[in-house]
Amino acid sequence: MSKRVKRKKSSRIEIPKRYLQAGVVMFCIFILGGGFYNILENPPSIIPLQNGYSSLHPYFTSQTSTEGYVVMLTNLFIFMGFWMIHKSTQVTYDTTGANRWLMAGIVAVLTGIASNYALIQIKQSIL
Repeated sequence: MSKRVKRKKSSRIEIPKRYLQAGVVMFCIFILGGGFYNILENPPSIIPLQNGYSSLHPYFTSQTSTEGYVVMLTNLFIFMGFWMIHKSTQVTYDTTGANRWLMAGIVAVLTGIASNYALIQIKQSIL
């Protein structure tokens, strides 16, 4: 006679790998955009200047909350562009589709980098 061994039910929560990866990327985007600064300092969304109001802080050591969200969005464009470029390497049976993924990824990366650069240039011109 064989004994039946009862297995203990595991109470561990298993998170799918792709959700974990997406969570790590979103957390990195949050940190790079100044999310902790927004939480801890609670900066205003617009600030008064001599000529009016601005949603960009003129100093590089500070930022408004709106500026932080814009930086997070542009960083998301860069990450998504790199993901699309990676996706283009996985599509081997459809060269047209792979080229579309590659071109869309390159456009997204360049758009994100150009937006970050433009944001820095605009901050410099405010002073």
